[in-house]
Amino acid sequence: MLVCHCRRVCHREVLGACESGANSVEEVGRACGAGTGCGGCHPLIEDLIQLHQRREADRDAAPGVQAPAA
Repeated sequence: MLVCHCRRVCHREVLGACESGANSVEEVGRACGAGTGCGGCHPLIEDLIQLHQRREADRDAAPGVQAPAA
């Protein structure tokens, strides 16, 4: 799914940035460019950051069980 129309960044790239340690819209922007244009995608980027954080918490809570990829 295309998240940032200005920079043509899809949700997988945003989640990849999160996997690499990005924890804010600004950090995601530095990592993959999403959110550095008009800013209209900031709420969706924030949602994806929260999704990533929930998945990480689920993985930590259930050792040995891997959550499915995006």
